Amino acid sequence: MMYQINDKDPVALFHYFEEISRIPRPSLGEERIADYLEAFAGARGLWCYRDGAHNVLIKKPASRGREKEHTLLLQAHTDMVCEKRPEVSHDFNTEGVTLCRSGDLLCADGTTLGADDGFGVAIMLTLLDDHTLSHPPLECLFTSAEEIGLVGAGKFDYRLLSARYMLNLDSAEENTVIVGCCGGLRSEIVLPIDPSPVEGSALTLTLGGLCGGHSGEDIDRGRLNANIEMGRLLQRLAEKTKIRLAYFSGGDKINAIPRDCTATVWTELASEADAFAAAAPDFLAADITVPEDQNAFLRVETCIVKEALSFEDTAKVLRVLSLPNGVLLQRSVPPLKPQLSRNLACVRTGGDRIAFGISSRSPDPNLLQRSSKDQEALASAVGATISFSGAYPGWESATDAPLVQLWQQAYRSTCGQETVPTLIHAGLETGLITDAVKGLEAISVGCDIHDLHTPAETMNLDSFARIYQTVVEFLRVIS
Repeated sequence: MMYQINDKDPVALFHYFEEISRIPRPSLGEERIADYLEAFAGARGLWCYRDGAHNVLIKKPASRGREKEHTLLLQAHTDMVCEKRPEVSHDFNTEGVTLCRSGDLLCADGTTLGADDGFGVAIMLTLLDDHTLSHPPLECLFTSAEEIGLVGAGKFDYRLLSARYMLNLDSAEENTVIVGCCGGLRSEIVLPIDPSPVEGSALTLTLGGLCGGHSGEDIDRGRLNANIEMGRLLQRLAEKTKIRLAYFSGGDKINAIPRDCTATVWTELASEADAFAAAAPDFLAADITVPEDQNAFLRVETCIVKEALSFEDTAKVLRVLSLPNGVLLQRSVPPLKPQLSRNLACVRTGGDRIAFGISSRSPDPNLLQRSSKDQEALASAVGATISFSGAYPGWESATDAPLVQLWQQAYRSTCGQETVPTLIHAGLETGLITDAVKGLEAISVGCDIHDLHTPAETMNLDSFARIYQTVVEFLRVIS
């Protein structure tokens, strides 16, 4: 097998990342990466367990003299967010990603890189394969379908674990150590519609080029949500002339801020439609507040439609699209992270319904319940149904916990710098696992990864190596 990265140490770390990058790893399509992990363990005589959800647990005995120490659980997820640029042809179900390197940065060719969470998987494989290291008994848990709601972690049998400590490898910032994460909840509002015949011309609005991003970690960065922005544009048009919506489609992943959206709308007054078409790009430009969205574009084209929603149903759709989105409540004490957020991730018209997929996040279950009640009230007001799924708990430990201090010591010894305890406004499997394994002490760490869940995702290779070496030192000093 030919490798691209041969000039970084340890070379095995980068080679393992390249190997798993060649394997298709969509959520709920982890069979091949689980096969790879089973074969890896079998070839090395390591204890291995695989369940029906394609979670894989590999155990490695302690190095000599450390057999009686507490077991450490290392954990990462095997699936990746599968996003690509519109012009790219790529089947994530059958193809791995094509890696592209620019100096110390690694990305993929027009798709997400999968460093989230491929870096964690590669670190665990490298540790399992190195018999020169000093370490306590290790349990390496590779979970599936994390990106669609921690599905695999929710199905694992935690009676198989004996660990007292946990190191989650699913963070994206080197100089921080995560000591808490959000809980989350997903919802779907389904509005019944009854399209009827319509005559005359219509407008198709195509919005694209937005940065998007992770619906938790990037929700406070001021990036536009394509679905919300399209709703604003249509509301502007509706203030000038009566409109009937014929089509709406935006967003693809429930845990990503949508980058693209398309809507087709019939208008009563052609003159107002023409005026809107001319002014709409300026409306979009005025709404952009961050450099990451500067490549956004809006095309407005005339077309013919034969059916459209009623005026009443169109108004209901616009009402749902105006649901408060983004950061809804901010923490008032450091770290100044969002306390409650909401992301209108996916909207689809189809037949006699239009569906809105929403994700809500908060470390406080009471705030999540409040968000749910708001959505229930909205659904009731417009005559829609609402369902909830994928609930998972948050987690928080003390910033001066012994495990945190050990990681800080290891990072200081390895890198000569300090690392800062913080919270993350995203869901981690750590919350679910510590809820299932009582008394388990945990932290989450990672290397520098930017623009997660987008085709612009990059990983810093030197940061990747430093975090690996810090993990090695952490294994040496923990007891």
